[in-house]
Amino acid sequence: MLALSPDDWLTVEPLLDAALALPPDERQRFLDNLVPAQQRWRPTLERLLQAEAAAADAGFLSRAASLTGGTEGPVADAPQWQAAQKVGPWVLVEELGRGGMASVWRAQPHSGDFQREVALKLPHSPAPGWLERLKRERDLLARLQHAGIARLYDAGVDANGLPWLAMECVQGRDVLAWCDARQASVRERVGLLLQVADALQYAHSRLVLHRDIKPANVMVQDDGQVRLLDFGIARSLASADGEAALTQLGQRPMTPEYASPEQVRGEEPGIASDVYAFGVLAYRLLAGASPYAAAAPASRHALECAVLEAEPPLLSTAATDAATRKALRGDLDAIVAKALAKEPACRYATMDALAADMRRHLAGEAVGARPPSWRYRAARLIARNRWAVGVSTLAVLALVGTTGWALYAAREARQEARRSGAMYEFLTGLFNPLREAQPDTRHRDLPARELIEDGARRVLGSLHDEPLAREQLLIDLSTLTQQLGLPDLSRQLAEERVRQARALHGTQSRAYADALLGQRDLWESAGLYEDGFKAATEALAIYQALGERDPQRLALAHLTLGGFGARLHAPGAADIDHLVTAARLLAPLPGPNLLGVVYEQLLVAHLGRGDMEAAYQAGMQGVAANRAQRGAEDWKTAASEDQVGQLALFTLRPKEADRLIRHGLQVLRKTMGPDVVILARGEANLALLAMAAGHVDEARAHVDEARRIATLPANRAMLAFGLTVEATALDVAQQSGDWAALREGCARWGSDVQAPQPALRLRVQQACAAEAIHVGDLGRARALLDQGRAVASQFFAQVPARHAVLWLREGEWLAAKGQVEDAVAHWKQVLSLDDTSIVTARAQAWADLRARQALDEPSRALARRLRVQLLDADAESGFATPLGLLRED
Repeated sequence: MLALSPDDWLTVEPLLDAALALPPDERQRFLDNLVPAQQRWRPTLERLLQAEAAAADAGFLSRAASLTGGTEGPVADAPQWQAAQKVGPWVLVEELGRGGMASVWRAQPHSGDFQREVALKLPHSPAPGWLERLKRERDLLARLQHAGIARLYDAGVDANGLPWLAMECVQGRDVLAWCDARQASVRERVGLLLQVADALQYAHSRLVLHRDIKPANVMVQDDGQVRLLDFGIARSLASADGEAALTQLGQRPMTPEYASPEQVRGEEPGIASDVYAFGVLAYRLLAGASPYAAAAPASRHALECAVLEAEPPLLSTAATDAATRKALRGDLDAIVAKALAKEPACRYATMDALAADMRRHLAGEAVGARPPSWRYRAARLIARNRWAVGVSTLAVLALVGTTGWALYAAREARQEARRSGAMYEFLTGLFNPLREAQPDTRHRDLPARELIEDGARRVLGSLHDEPLAREQLLIDLSTLTQQLGLPDLSRQLAEERVRQARALHGTQSRAYADALLGQRDLWESAGLYEDGFKAATEALAIYQALGERDPQRLALAHLTLGGFGARLHAPGAADIDHLVTAARLLAPLPGPNLLGVVYEQLLVAHLGRGDMEAAYQAGMQGVAANRAQRGAEDWKTAASEDQVGQLALFTLRPKEADRLIRHGLQVLRKTMGPDVVILARGEANLALLAMAAGHVDEARAHVDEARRIATLPANRAMLAFGLTVEATALDVAQQSGDWAALREGCARWGSDVQAPQPALRLRVQQACAAEAIHVGDLGRARALLDQGRAVASQFFAQVPARHAVLWLREGEWLAAKGQVEDAVAHWKQVLSLDDTSIVTARAQAWADLRARQALDEPSRALARRLRVQLLDADAESGFATPLGLLRED
């Protein structure tokens, strides 16, 4: 094996990662297809892959890693890390902790001006999956910039092929030792727990679960600042890929004493598992003992049985001294017990909710974990104002308790009457804003759109003294303004609805969850999928905690999670399950609902998985559902027709595609006007149809109209539509050879292409790579192709068709470099893909082979088969462009 310098590893590491990402039986082919410039590294790669296979046979990953406090012994033949040893750019100083799979060392840079000490995490061996595992930890930590979370500084691979992570080296003690050394009070300990809760809430807001919360991973500095450590077994809420990999290797990554019941059962953990582990940490920190102290010393099996079945003693009863028992009794008993509930739905839905109860306890206010009796709330009121409360106040409170139900019923009746009156006043005020005896009726023909817009602006600034009436108006008007193409106003209304629900009902209320999900359409149109996924996760947890049974509420939560999840990551079974659950909830309900939208999202999920026929069928189910519920001339039916029309083209149904899209656009223009933003998507779809048919001028006209609509001031906030139009413009320019237009379009995206949808990013990256190759800028082309490969590997690893256009461009790049043989191999690979969604790419690969006089009989057979497919679909006119490329002369 060649001796490697750190610079060499910058070249070798991406190749090793790519090989490790492949099934073992495909790695030899990967090595065979290395370009000549990369073949010099083949012996090194073969040696590393052999080491990986040997480590797999030895069972290095039979247990989960734990960096500190683990009981496993070191792995056989593990590297013997030593002080003063160099690892990449670092020199080791002293070992800080050791586990079965990794050790953590204090380290310093061995050169340069940057001399900050770091905590260097080093695996014991190049075991299976370690590169991916540390990359996952690196990617998760890179999202987290919070004062309560140890920061990530750097990551890399040493000269022996072992990955490392350089993290903030926290100076301090674990939280138990820190509190014991200072004999911290209960109040001080609660303050530290609040810091941990805030750090966890931040991580959850970035869709990161910790999954290993325990004292050893909570360090406290001398100044009392908490640092949360070790995200080694953390996972992303937005992707289950890492969890799946661990599961396949037989791991259950957890620390048993702090594991939730669902983790012990082997179920996939969620936010509720972090809440549970935090509850165990709080129990240990406040009571000085484990909630399962009786079972922990016996055996792991006894401990797991206790976690699953035994109810922990009340927190206050586990404390050893009377003063502590008194401080813990009541509120803290209830808070910790709720966090430790066996059923996830019975715990706090978020760390924010738990922390809010702790803060209420510190402030002497009533906590949500305790039953909301009037006596309890009165006691908290008296405790906060003990010097101001006299005997007369106590008498009044007793009277209120006795007659509370009557007063409650009367108050509800008065509130309903006031709400109805406020609604009446508001609505009549739209027509008679000056409250004149004889209203001015000169504007009685004011269009409904302007009337609703005026009403929406009024409600944002009024009715603060009638919150229930205002709440209903915010709900109705945010929906109306969205449908009428007023996205900025709709967003203001939806955000105000969330603020008011939080203030009026609290963050664990049904109204707050409803308000969160009320923003779904806005997130969809703006491409804010991560925001929507996070809020839907919170909303579903609230519904589950409340025992919600309303099918429409639950369906909306599942719809948002499944639909947005399928856009955030490679669509998986969990995304499909959410959407199927939503469809099952909605299908039996009478009247219009979101069933059509659910099927549209299933279309997207199947599309992301590369199953074009399943995507088309889901889309047609959506059209049928909308037609049955709303009629053929409804705008929602029209929108679903437009969307499935593109899938009809991808499944070789060009005539049906043309009919669906044009009818959809006709209905949309009739019902919504000529400028509604959804028309931009339809025009972009027509541009793709026209290009497939060889009608370049028509395609350009559709792109121009789509751009006009997407760039209107009222539509610019709808980012997803605008980006789709720009990607289509690049496709049309590239396929038609309009290099000037392509160069101008690519300049808007820059060298680092970003877009909320991975498929959209791929479209832009491949088109701009083609432009860079055309002008001879091979360095820029290489960078764009590498970006595209990263996206395709992350999101579409199991969908070869998504890689096809990148392989096509890769061949062009290799040909430009003079590596014609390698280019030919890429083009043959594209031609061999039996996928109807990429017929133009496959035809172009044939044309490139013909131009290089590299045709052989297998390629000719593949081209003939594709030509027959297109003609059998009655598609000669609909697919004139690929048929033209498939000629043999």
